[in-house]
This record gives sequence, structure tokens and C-alpha cells, in this order.
Amino acid sequence: MPRKSPRIEPEFKYDFTLYLSIDYDEIKDEKFLKFLIETTQHFVAFSYELNVEVQKEDNQLTFVILGFKPPSSPISQFGPARFEYRIYGYKEGIYKITVVKKEKIKNRFQVLITDDRIKVKSEPQKNKFVKIKVS
Repeated sequence: MPRKSPRIEPEFKYDFTLYLSIDYDEIKDEKFLKFLIETTQHFVAFSYELNVEVQKEDNQLTFVILGFKPPSSPISQFGPARFEYRIYGYKEGIYKITVVKKEKIKNRFQVLITDDRIKVKSEPQKNKFVKIKVS
């Protein structure tokens, strides 16, 4: 009788992905930093919004994830829950980003922002629930 192979789980399971990019607003004719937080789980009935409290002080940002909000659009869609935050008139340099879950677990990142480039300088090594992606 053949043996059943054990299921291989990924090394890390993330709850959220933080997308960080430099974008351009054509209406304001200005560049901005875009922080987009998405759940890794996709919802079938609705595309929920993430309820996030933002604390900004100079180059330090804290995103406290409080939970979900119902979608603002009456049209039913599927997909991840999302939250977007923009910084216009940003300065180049090192930004310290902290993401906090409801359980008060924190993930801290440091990113170097230049005029047209973002580079991750450090990220958490344990209790990691956020994956960061830069473009």
C-alpha cells in the first residue's frame, strides 16, 4: 500500500502584503509614495476594506490594522481586503515602517527612499505576518 506523502507547508504564511511604490498623480502633477496593504486571503462575496489607523511622524509610519470594513461600493466583487495610503511631498531617506495586528504583534521594516527607487534595508526575522514588496 503506497504511503501518503506529508503535506509540505510554506516556511512562512503571511496574513498581509505591503506594496510600496513611487507613483505619479497626473491631476496634482506630483509624485507620491503609495502604501497598499492587502490581505493574502481573497473574499468571494465582497472586496472588503481594511480598517487601518495611520500614525505618521517625520519618516516614521505606523499602520495599526483594526479589522475589516464593509465595502464602500454597492457592487459585489471578489478579492483581497485593501487599504491605501499616500504621502505627497515625501523626502528622500530612510523610512521606518511598523505594521501592527490586532493582537499587538508588530512587524518593523526600514526602507531607503530615493527620488525614483525604493530599497528594503531591514525586515523582521520572527513573527512575520507582513510580506513587503517594492516597485
